[in-house]
Amino acid sequence: MTTDHEDLLHAHLDREAQELLDPHHHRASAHLGDTLVVDPEQVLENVAMAMERLDLDISTPVSIEEDVATLEELVAMVEHFGRGATLIAHTLNTAARVMNARYPAELVHHPLPHDCDLRRLFDADVDERSQDVARAVFNRRLADEVDVRDTEVAVDLDGLSSQQQIEVFMAVFFLYGTKIGALKNRTGIE
Repeated sequence: MTTDHEDLLHAHLDREAQELLDPHHHRASAHLGDTLVVDPEQVLENVAMAMERLDLDISTPVSIEEDVATLEELVAMVEHFGRGATLIAHTLNTAARVMNARYPAELVHHPLPHDCDLRRLFDADVDERSQDVARAVFNRRLADEVDVRDTEVAVDLDGLSSQQQIEVFMAVFFLYGTKIGALKNRTGIE
């Protein structure tokens, strides 16, 4: 015999598992007992969807934790799956794809200046090395016509801790938002 609380818990677990298994649902992870199950491909898809949504409406507030990927999902991607470089390369390539489809190439390819400091602009909690790596890979990707491979990004991440790799991802995401805002302001495209 089960209690009402146990029935609710099982129903919740069943719902999370069903959502995780549903290819049309955005859920990227589920807690199954003491285990966190993460779908890395859905994490990447959620990143792309949030970036596209940000481009469509720059005034929409986007929280990485609530709208893109939870910290647990990011830790799983970087530490458990070893896919930090894949996550960052995907974010860079998505940024280039979205911007190149909508904005003039000469503006998209123009690099962010060295003084574009996320800590100053957004009070972002990112160390200087992570921010420098993020800005370098972001500018390099925008200057190139082809997608960056995760093996190329891995070279830039060499020696960075898991936390720093997550910071690089977050910084790339925020740099993308900064660049989209500047492009919209410059072109008047909405």
